[in-house]
Amino acid sequence: MFEAKNMRSWNLNADDLEATVDFYKSVLGATETPRMTIQGVSVAHLKVGDQVIGVFDASSGPRPGVPHHTFTLVGPQDSADLVKELETMGIKVEGVRPHAPRPGYSVYVQDPDQNRLELSVEPE
Repeated sequence: MFEAKNMRSWNLNADDLEATVDFYKSVLGATETPRMTIQGVSVAHLKVGDQVIGVFDASSGPRPGVPHHTFTLVGPQDSADLVKELETMGIKVEGVRPHAPRPGYSVYVQDPDQNRLELSVEPE
């Protein structure tokens, strides 16, 4: 059995990465943490309280799988067990991503309105 602990991040595409980052920093007071490269594009992570806004550089087109929202779960150590539990509930799993090199994994699903969710399990 799994349990959602919190919503970890809200992820979106930005045609103009710098303008979008500046917007969230100036309007919401977000602080930027070190940028990452994911699927070959720059991603800015902006902290607003306990939440993170992931801003994906979409200047070359929208990134696959974005937008999506990430929830941190307490769940099984083996991703196959979570996949089986979700499928038993009638939820289609779109993919699984290990968090390598760190431990944990993410499972991707959609809600009934096709909003993409990332369910992230990290060892405590």
